[in-house]
Amino acid sequence: MKINNDLIGKEVIDNLGDQIGVVEDVEWNPSSNSIESLELKEAGVSAKLGLGEKTIVPINLVDTIGDKVIVRGHHFTKE
Repeated sequence: MKINNDLIGKEVIDNLGDQIGVVEDVEWNPSSNSIESLELKEAGVSAKLGLGEKTIVPINLVDTIGDKVIVRGHHFTKE
């Protein structure tokens, strides 16, 4: 899926300018043919060591998708 390939690896920041992580996967709903959520991996040194937490961001909190993904708020589900 092209959307998946276009989103994976994009940096995600909140509306305050803080980095939340990097898109690792996209949850796609085939019934509605739409994106449900983005799965993020933590960016930085801990992610490189495989220690970073995963974060789920519902698509309704995504404001903008461009060079970076901008989301509303900064409290998301951790896995």
